[in-house]
Amino acid sequence: MPQLHLDRSGTILHATPTAQRLLEYDDEEALNPCFFTHVHGRNLHQVMQDMAHMVRQRKRKASWFLRLRTGNGRWRWFRAQASNKLYAQPPHIAVNLQPV
Repeated sequence: MPQLHLDRSGTILHATPTAQRLLEYDDEEALNPCFFTHVHGRNLHQVMQDMAHMVRQRKRKASWFLRLRTGNGRWRWFRAQASNKLYAQPPHIAVNLQPV
């Protein structure tokens, strides 16, 4: 399953190999650790707002239809489902990606 694990500040802690390939990065190529740098500016406000609500108000889930910049520098559309797992071990926000 293509999935990213983010910390409270939006840092990518882990990317599954399928997520890395879906975002057009080689297995040995490192993603920019700041998730927000991958999100298109027109989608950024909603993503940041939902993540802030997950951190501060314990919002459980969020879903987005958004563009993410790939390793090749192009923008691709994705459906993303974010789940708040900040109170699990290890704490993270899980973002499942599905290409559109």
